[in-house]
Amino acid sequence: MSNLKKFSVLAKLDHLKLILNQYIKEIKYLKFYILAVALVTVLSYSVYIFFNIETVSNLGAEDHFFEWLTPIFFWIATAIFFLIFLKTKNPFFLILAIAMFIGAGEEISWGQRIFGFKTPEALNKINVQHEFTFHNIAIFQGVDSQGKPNYGLSRLLEINFLFRLCIMFCGIVLPFCVYHIKFISRITMKVKVPIPPISIGIFFFISWVTYWALHSFILPKDSPHPYINAAGEIFECIASFIIFIVSLYFYNNQKIVPIGKDIKQII
Repeated sequence: MSNLKKFSVLAKLDHLKLILNQYIKEIKYLKFYILAVALVTVLSYSVYIFFNIETVSNLGAEDHFFEWLTPIFFWIATAIFFLIFLKTKNPFFLILAIAMFIGAGEEISWGQRIFGFKTPEALNKINVQHEFTFHNIAIFQGVDSQGKPNYGLSRLLEINFLFRLCIMFCGIVLPFCVYHIKFISRITMKVKVPIPPISIGIFFFISWVTYWALHSFILPKDSPHPYINAAGEIFECIASFIIFIVSLYFYNNQKIVPIGKDIKQII
């Protein structure tokens, strides 16, 4: 190998070492956030290990433990994002606050089961669950209003697919691209897009893989539907907790990390 090639290889190794070192620095800097998310993720899915079918089904049922935790985390995130908006006047934080508020409202059907009001007839006809929610409208579900599965491009409008796509993009793809692609970094700095840490966002993917493995390989196919469905409620709950943790990260680091930058660019 020529000296030029050796120099090129060493330069690439040094560059990779530098990048790896920055990721390690991020993990160390955010260790308490990461530990909190890791602990909640492990404990949540561990219900399938430590509890029986009936208990897991109850924990994941409507208006029970995991479904109520989800809007609680969304509401807290709503308040935090709104406080950041008041301090920074950055419209993206206002958009996030509104999105979290809507997410919480949809999760509890805007209090329909609490206050007992009826679903408007027009909405009832097109709502798969016949309740006061918009994310359960047939076009946003994997089935039509008669419960028949949708196929083809219409499945791209499924709310679960869009939610997972959004959180994966914002929590993993965006911070990765901002740190590694200068052109994208310049755009996010100019537009002032909040960039979450990938070391926290990666747990969206970890949780989704766990949920997928439970559905596809681990849980017996003949298990009761509420028992299997609980995994979906757990996934949503963990996602809402991660978003809450991300909101805390933005609140605590708004004076340290400029909006539009990835944390690895300044530590």
